[in-house]
Amino acid sequence: MTRAVRFFPMHTIRLRGPWQYEVLSRSDGAKAPSAAGKQKMPADWSETLGGDFYGTVRYRRTFHSPTGLEEGQPVWLVVEGVRSRGHVTLNSQTLAHTCHRSAVADAQAGGRFSIEHLLSRNNELIIDVEHLPGDEGTGGLTGTVRLEIQTVRPRPDD
Repeated sequence: MTRAVRFFPMHTIRLRGPWQYEVLSRSDGAKAPSAAGKQKMPADWSETLGGDFYGTVRYRRTFHSPTGLEEGQPVWLVVEGVRSRGHVTLNSQTLAHTCHRSAVADAQAGGRFSIEHLLSRNNELIIDVEHLPGDEGTGGLTGTVRLEIQTVRPRPDD
């Protein structure tokens, strides 16, 4: 006899860092600097690339699959604060293209993606951030990136 499950509050894992970053392109057409390094998130790129840098930067973070997941247990990736545009992929699968100020066109609930079907033992999350002249502020990944895991408990037999 299978037991019914009841959902409980979320367990959250924040993906603060370190994140690896590398410059992919500059918007002024100049050769991209060979800038690469590590940075704790959330942050803009003013300290690493300068407040006047415009272009595309790739942020990469690896993480292990959360332990103790049960089959079908809901897991979401939440991405907040991509300044100004971005492209989000997990394990080479596109999750979304973002627009100015993190308005996510391909996601439900504004940057919250169901990912339990994409998780493997070792995972790679890539967020490419593009910040162009005329965009406000300094580019970067300025909001929280986290996993939300719906906790489940068996329901007592009726």
